[in-house]
Amino acid sequence: MAESAAICKLHLIYRLSHMPERFDEAVQGKVRALEGVTSVDVAPSHDASTRLAFSTRSANAVVAAVAAKQCLHNAVDEHNAQGRWWQGKVRLVDEPAVRKVA
Repeated sequence: MAESAAICKLHLIYRLSHMPERFDEAVQGKVRALEGVTSVDVAPSHDASTRLAFSTRSANAVVAAVAAKQCLHNAVDEHNAQGRWWQGKVRLVDEPAVRKVA
């Protein structure tokens, strides 16, 4: 039970062919509003990708990860529906994996 109460830190990493003004803030707000997410912040990036770091309880990690990725896809779809098309690459990784790459 203590394991499910532990906090898990995940990173939503994305790179878009075009980054419109305030897009990162919009995605960050949507992820922050997800049930079980306790914090959201922009993490440093060594490349041109955007990294949102967010925390949730371990028991909620899978649900939060899927929902965060869906928030990003929805934001891209909203933009594409306006007649502007982007291509993006999305990855979702946990905190230990980010430390290994960095």
